[in-house]
Amino acid sequence: MADTHNENEQDPGASTQMFRAFVDEGGTEPAAAAKSNTKTIAIVAAVVVVAIVVIALIVL
Repeated sequence: MADTHNENEQDPGASTQMFRAFVDEGGTEPAAAAKSNTKTIAIVAAVVVVAIVVIALIVL
C-alpha cells in the first residue's frame, strides 16, 4: 500500500493530541458534580431516616 500523505492534509496525530487535551481539561468538572450530587443524596437520606425514627417513636 503506497503512502499518499500530502503536506496539505492535517496530521491525524494532532487531532488525537487535541482530543486528549480536551478530555483532560473537562475531566475534573463532572467528578466534582458527582461528589456534590452524592453528598446531597446522603443528606436527604439521613433526614428521611431521622424523620421515620421520630414518627415511629411518636406512634409507639
